Amino acid sequence: MYSELVEVIRACARPAIGIIFAAAIAVCVIWEIDVPQWFLGMAIPCITWWFAERAITHNIERKKEE
Repeated sequence: MYSELVEVIRACARPAIGIIFAAAIAVCVIWEIDVPQWFLGMAIPCITWWFAERAITHNIERKKEE
């Protein structure tokens, strides 16, 4: 089932959550704060998954245009 509202929410939430995770990790590194393992276990795969999915989708779309 496709819903434009769900796609808009997803399109807004993904970058926001990724930026929040990345900013939190950056602050922890700069201030030398010991980050809980559960946070890293959640943040790193989340950022990696979204970046990889976007890169692969972009590559597939680009190949279709050629």
